[in-house]
Amino acid sequence: MIKDKPVKLIQWLIIGVEKFLLSHFSSVKFQNEPIASDDKSTLLLMNHVSFRDGAILHLFCRRFLQKRFKAMVMEQQMKTFTFLRHIGCFSVNRKSRKVIESIEYAAELLNDPKNAVIIFPQGELYSMHLNRIHFENGLIHVLNKTKKPVQIIFAVFLTDYLDSLRPMARVYFQEYTGENSHSALQESYNNFYHECKMQNRNLHRPPAWVME
Repeated sequence: MIKDKPVKLIQWLIIGVEKFLLSHFSSVKFQNEPIASDDKSTLLLMNHVSFRDGAILHLFCRRFLQKRFKAMVMEQQMKTFTFLRHIGCFSVNRKSRKVIESIEYAAELLNDPKNAVIIFPQGELYSMHLNRIHFENGLIHVLNKTKKPVQIIFAVFLTDYLDSLRPMARVYFQEYTGENSHSALQESYNNFYHECKMQNRNLHRPPAWVME
């Protein structure tokens, strides 16, 4: 696996890249921003729909959580965009036997309260129009290997154009305090995902009958 190797200069320069990537949107709105725990690391779980997802969560970590940004990224992307390791990304390859190294490393990072670890539980990119989000098995293995309590935050990323020439991005947040099991996490996330999609569909208050 490829471990992160933060470089302060690149971390500073990447803020400009973050702003460039997010300029694609007319606005980026964070809904119900959670309060970061001081004595626990933060695990952010979000649906994965585009390369800009990382930039959105980088902004969120920088602006609200104020913790060290760490993100699990597909190994091929890490090889293509080598600078990613210098801003806090580390690799995972689900088809390799070394996937256990990535799982153990993510768990190690979660033992430090100063870290915010981003994992896209679907494992790769999928459409945001899916009715449900599936969780790959690696996530629960990460949580089972952590030695300290972890603050788990669900994030749902959705976009709409409405009356704008560029898409408006909304990221909804909810802190999860339930059981750390694969089925409980997946079901709770999907309940929240459904609620968020309903909120987005209600923008501009459409007629009630079209919401049925």
